[in-house]
Amino acid sequence: MSSLKPTAHSLRDWCARQLHTLSPSSDQIALQPLRVEASHRAFYRLEDTSTDSSWVAMSSPPELENNAQFVALAELFHGLGTPRLLAGDHDHGFFLMEDLGSDHLSDAYARVGGNQEALTAILDLALDTLQPWQQFTDAQIPPYTEDRLIMEFDLCAEWFAASLMSLPPSVQDETTLAATRSTLIDAMLEQPQVCVHRDYHCRNLLLTDEARNRRIGIVDFQDALIGPVLYDVASLLQDCYALHDKTVIAAALHRFASKSPLLTAIAPEQIAWWHDACAIQRQIKAAGIFARLHLRDGKSSHLHYIPSVLTRAAALAATHEATQGLSPLLIHWAEEAATNPLLAKSPAT
Repeated sequence: MSSLKPTAHSLRDWCARQLHTLSPSSDQIALQPLRVEASHRAFYRLEDTSTDSSWVAMSSPPELENNAQFVALAELFHGLGTPRLLAGDHDHGFFLMEDLGSDHLSDAYARVGGNQEALTAILDLALDTLQPWQQFTDAQIPPYTEDRLIMEFDLCAEWFAASLMSLPPSVQDETTLAATRSTLIDAMLEQPQVCVHRDYHCRNLLLTDEARNRRIGIVDFQDALIGPVLYDVASLLQDCYALHDKTVIAAALHRFASKSPLLTAIAPEQIAWWHDACAIQRQIKAAGIFARLHLRDGKSSHLHYIPSVLTRAAALAATHEATQGLSPLLIHWAEEAATNPLLAKSPAT
């Protein structure tokens, strides 16, 4: 008996019909679930066992996801490293896409180990891939508003501290959080505003090395907004799923800024602060989202990242006078999270 869920069965049958039109020779289709990520979407690799051809299928519940925006951005970003959209069923939220491969940057990081030169080359390639993204503008890409940034920052206190850990912030904590939130958001909004992917990290970037043409493939792009120029840079260099050496981060940030026409006239100290502000906001947001995934959506796959993410946010906050006050609270939350058995284990994904 097949272990596929009913939705996966329907998706496979739909994909088989699409592939019969796109590639009539594809008649032996196998469907393999891909890693669980922080959304309602589910991804599968389709393989034609007779030809070794492969595609990626996505099930994206139309009542929960903005599939119209996904399709619009798939068309807009064509040629910038995103997969080509081959077919779609909007009523059911089924989509068939080009397969960019299975070698994620997380795999590449593990492969190079402690080889800092090789790691730097990977990071530089990913940062170079951002340059054309940041020159891209279109009315279909909405702005990263102050209200959205506020909402995202508040997810941690609401979903992680109060709801998951039963540690509602005190009045003093609320004051500290509000002051730091305002400081971080000011730093993000004062930056040059560009097209940002918003989840530009090692699980959404794929490394392709074909015929000496090494390039980065980009997935999970449907939430792109016009936002801070260093947001995606911080997402990559201060990745929630990968820890890089401070010297590697500083060198990569300097190289990116030296190549960006929007940053060449900005002081290095300002660039470092803007980067760190984006990173702190992202990490705090991530902790809240990981808790919400468990409590609201029944997904526990990201809980075990929370202690390390909060610890790293605390360490970054401690390096800037404007955010030092938040660091003790984040350390406290991280320590409490580390002692919670639910967050300590790493579930299969």
